[in-house]
Amino acid sequence: MSFQLTSKDIRLVDNHILVASCQGPEGWHDSTIDLDDFIGNTDGEFRTDIDRNFSHSAESVSLIIGQDKVTLLASLRKWDGSWNTAQILNLSEMISNNGGNLFLIDDYVGGP
Repeated sequence: MSFQLTSKDIRLVDNHILVASCQGPEGWHDSTIDLDDFIGNTDGEFRTDIDRNFSHSAESVSLIIGQDKVTLLASLRKWDGSWNTAQILNLSEMISNNGGNLFLIDDYVGGP
């Protein structure tokens, strides 16, 4: 289930910390997850299988919050120093709300 269906006030802090108020068994809880821990940048493209710390080589980082998904949008630096603009990554496929806390979905580790 997409975490945004049971979360509100979804936002990004410091270009890499996802923050949301998540519904749990005892009500709403503020929760955070550091996207730099599992998202990287390889030559201007988001990667979740080998790199980390995407925000160190990103600019114009933002979230697009839709009804069915939350998407990470950023310009990512390529190895030659140029920028690959408008790169997107569907965070709803990777992150869940588990009892009021944001968690990385285990099956997604090592995905595209």
